[in-house]
Amino acid sequence: MQATVTQERGGHRGFTLIELLVTMSIAAIVLAIGAPSLRDVIADQRVRIAASDLTGEIAYARAEAVSRGRRVAIEPLTAGNWPGGWRIYADTDGSGTFNAGDAELKRSPGLTGNIKICTNVGEFANNVVFRPDGRVVRTSATGANDGITISDDLGNGNAADDKIRTLYFGPSGRITVVLQNGGANSGVACP
Repeated sequence: MQATVTQERGGHRGFTLIELLVTMSIAAIVLAIGAPSLRDVIADQRVRIAASDLTGEIAYARAEAVSRGRRVAIEPLTAGNWPGGWRIYADTDGSGTFNAGDAELKRSPGLTGNIKICTNVGEFANNVVFRPDGRVVRTSATGANDGITISDDLGNGNAADDKIRTLYFGPSGRITVVLQNGGANSGVACP
């Protein structure tokens, strides 16, 4: 008895053109559906990180004011332009603005992306100054909604898509961060 051995022809098999087109069509549909939500997630993450960074820097300035027993301020490097970066300094002459006699404690670079920072308190546009007891220095009365807003409006004109976080200052100078995406919790994106 003789065993017959059969050999199969080379095992080369690829995709047909139809299979490739169907796969590419499905991938395109999945990307088209997922891309807008991915953009929202990235924008929300950028705002979250910016809010966290600024909150940490403000807390640092407040702690330095308490530990040094003197006023410490945080201000944008360019007046009114918080996204362009900021500095923290010990305000040795009590002027409320950075000048030659003041000690710069820390400097932070600008933010990336479409991040905007604004405030409902005129004084906070140029700086936030902490007293030695940790409270915020204000020339006007302190309000319950005093804060700094960080936002990304995604550039689409739809307020429901806005990514917003606001840093509210309490009477003692402590900060509370409130999520206000899409106008929740009275949130309004920066202009």
